[in-house]
Amino acid sequence: MRSGEIRYLCWNKRNGILTKPNLILGNGEIRKSAEGETTEYVFLHEESTFSVEHIHPKKNGMPNYYFVEVTDRNQKKSTWKMEPLSIPKYLESLS
Repeated sequence: MRSGEIRYLCWNKRNGILTKPNLILGNGEIRKSAEGETTEYVFLHEESTFSVEHIHPKKNGMPNYYFVEVTDRNQKKSTWKMEPLSIPKYLESLS
């Protein structure tokens, strides 16, 4: 965001990105690893912690990896690997 706030928006799989997000988290915290190989974005929401981890490629041309982990109040964790999606043709001019 222009204000510098880190936000996380997500949509149910059946919804497109032009619809209202199903979840909007704000006031994220950035945590970078000492070696710079990962960046983690952490958000608190109700009694859960949402973490988006970006694993940077070791070499140019290698893929980026993203994981989302949700930890509930009982410390139960659920983790998902994010898959890259192509940008729809009608949005290509915006990128």
